[in-house]
Parts: sequence; C-alpha cells; structure tokens
Amino acid sequence: GLDIVDAVSIALINATFDKQTKQQVLIQSDDSSVLSRFKDIPSYKRVMLLKDKMGDVPRQTVEEIKKHADAVNLPKTSIIKVSNSILVGMTNVVKELKDANLTVFVHNLKNEYTTLAFDYWSDPNVEIATYVQTAKVDGIVTDFPATASRFMSELFQSQCLFLILANYYFSCCMSKTLFFISKS
Repeated sequence: GLDIVDAVSIALINATFDKQTKQQVLIQSDDSSVLSRFKDIPSYKRVMLLKDKMGDVPRQTVEEIKKHADAVNLPKTSIIKVSNSILVGMTNVVKELKDANLTVFVHNLKNEYTTLAFDYWSDPNVEIATYVQTAKVDGIVTDFPATASRFMSELFQSQCLFLILANYYFSCCMSKTLFFISKS
C-alpha cells in the first residue's frame, strides 16, 4: 500500500521545502503519530488539528500536544462562546496554549452571513478582527482567503481608524461581554 506520510514527505523534500527559509511549511493533522513522523525536520511547523469544541485545556493535555506539535488549530467555538448567534464571552483556551509556547490558529472562518454571530453585523471582517485583535490568535483558516487578505491589507493601511471604530462598537454594543478590542 501507499504510505501517504512518506509520499508527502518525499514530495516536500524533492521540492526542497525541507530547506525553506523564506516561507514556513505547516504540516497539519489530527493524528499525533503523523505529526511525530515530521519531528526531525525542524523547518516544518507541526500543527495539531483539534476538531471538537473545548472550553478548557488541562495542563496534562497541553504537555501531550507539545510532544507532537508546535501549534494547534482550534474550532472557533473553542475560543469565543456563542449562544443563539450572540457572542457571550471568551474562553481561556488561547491563553492557556500560548502560555505553553504553542502557536494558535482558528478554523474555519467563512463569509456566509448564516455562519456569523449577530454581533459581527454580517461582516466577516469583524469576525476576523475579533479573533485576531481580541482573542489574539496567531492565524486563521478560512474558505475565503481573499477576505482575510483584504482584512489584513486594510488593517495595516488604516489600523488606527479601525481600532477606534472597533473599540466604539465593542464598548457601546457589547458592554456585557467579557472581551474588548484594544490597541496593543
């Protein structure tokens, strides 16, 4: 049979991605044994895909993840609590993982208004801002890379104005929630 891990590894080596210095190669899997097979190639960042919602990450779990991965990719429901399409708070999961020196990504952000909490005003840019600025994730996974790219471009071009507006929105409209966008 075909060993997919070996096939991917050989393809990456043949393309000299194992010697890549300008771009980072991320190897993502929900299987720790797959990630462990890439442990000896330091230029690859190993990402543990976590599919189930989590509200807390016990220290023992964090230590187990660190044995196999350099980063985690969490579902968005593990980071921001939503009830009936309304944001109700934020978990400590990102902080707990970052305190253990793990990189944190969030998945899967979409553009469709039916996937966005009402507090995002049907605007995927507000959702991205919440995860990047407030939850402090290191990266996002989306089915709409053009939206993320536009957000990052606009953020860097008009960061001050955006933060002022976001601060106004979150302080006026979300005063009962546990998080705020702040300048940092």
